[in-house]
Amino acid sequence: MSTPVRIQSRGRGIWFDDLPEKLSKAADNYSLPETTDWSPLEELSGGTIFEGIEVYGDSAVIDGKKLVAPGTVYVELQYAPGSEDSTSFHDSFPARVFFKVVEPVPGKKDIEIERIEVDTSSFFE
Repeated sequence: MSTPVRIQSRGRGIWFDDLPEKLSKAADNYSLPETTDWSPLEELSGGTIFEGIEVYGDSAVIDGKKLVAPGTVYVELQYAPGSEDSTSFHDSFPARVFFKVVEPVPGKKDIEIERIEVDTSSFFE
């Protein structure tokens, strides 16, 4: 088992300067409800609504061959939507954001999110 290595560390600087900003932008552009990564959240209510993703790019790590950053996924959980007994509440869940570095133009680094693992175990506790 490998030990994760921080991409940013004292004295070493960040892997590339704008990694946190590029990772946040990639998260803004990632359509989580349109992926299979959404299914654990969809199962939590009759009408789960995606509200956003926050990614902590300054805490990104290299784990083996994977680039991973912690994050938080925000949702609204709706129960019995459209009925008199409908209720809803906002919730958030920790996530692991797997990403890769791409070079759309030689010498210019960018980020793409490959997938997001959402931990919904706190919902069931």
